[in-house]
Amino acid sequence: MDKMICRAALLGLMVGMSTAAIAATAISQKDKAFSQDSVAIRAGDRLSFVNDDSVTHDISVKSPDGVSRPGVLEKPGDQVEIAFEDVGTYQVRCLIHPKMKMTVDAR
Repeated sequence: MDKMICRAALLGLMVGMSTAAIAATAISQKDKAFSQDSVAIRAGDRLSFVNDDSVTHDISVKSPDGVSRPGVLEKPGDQVEIAFEDVGTYQVRCLIHPKMKMTVDAR
């Protein structure tokens, strides 16, 4: 009986992981620009930033309460996921390329 409970718990965890993976929206970085100027997501969802460019980018996020997360360096070909936990509007920038800007509206 304990094995059945463990299997059920593991299956629930795996299903939860699959759902979380689907929730990640991909944002491409190409020609020193994000693929979208803005995106609306649910609070708690993640965005997957994919560097499809030939140069390194720095992804910096400023939260709705004004707190900035340290930038994440992303070399060509790299991918990083960032969670947007709280409701509000986030500002995403590349500190290396100041014209690279986008807004994330977490609802």
